[in-house]
Amino acid sequence: MNRVKNADLPDEVLVMAAILGDIRAFDTLVLRYRPAVVRVAQSIVGEELAEDVAQEALLTAFKALPTLEEPEKFPIWLHMITRHKALRFSRRERRWQEKRLPLDQWLLNQSAALSRPMLNGTLARRAELRWAIDQLPPEYAMIIKLRYYDEMPLKRIAEFMALPLTTIKWRLHRGKQLLKDIINRQGGVYGKGEDRGDSKAG
Repeated sequence: MNRVKNADLPDEVLVMAAILGDIRAFDTLVLRYRPAVVRVAQSIVGEELAEDVAQEALLTAFKALPTLEEPEKFPIWLHMITRHKALRFSRRERRWQEKRLPLDQWLLNQSAALSRPMLNGTLARRAELRWAIDQLPPEYAMIIKLRYYDEMPLKRIAEFMALPLTTIKWRLHRGKQLLKDIINRQGGVYGKGEDRGDSKAG
């Protein structure tokens, strides 16, 4: 498999390829789900520690792939690993970076997607909009961030969160309504009479 073709393969095929030693296949899975992993970590440990938790969760997932009995359930399995790591994360556990196992370091060196930090440039440029989104209930804020900031397909969001696609669509719709109300109450994030926060919704 080459990198271009990997992008079109279903998760379960990539999982099996990664188990057989294809690092590029795992790299593709990381590119697909790292934004969601980081978002889940942020919701539990905050932005400062989210990258550390995300990287540890992804390393753990790679090493545990052979134990995954149903490869098609990789997204929710990864979600569970991420939550578990985030909930147990502490300052003492951050020392894992200083005592990283050879396999961890090797994987970080091999996987460009895993070693590259998430960039939040879009969020930084719109601090006010970000503030407004953070006022939403978590179940709405998470989906809006994944869809519009990380450009994650709704179907993939549904698989990662183990929710029906119809629920994801409804929460996205409802979240945008609530976001518009918050923006309007604040006088409009983009200036009086303007509301471009929903422009990508179409």
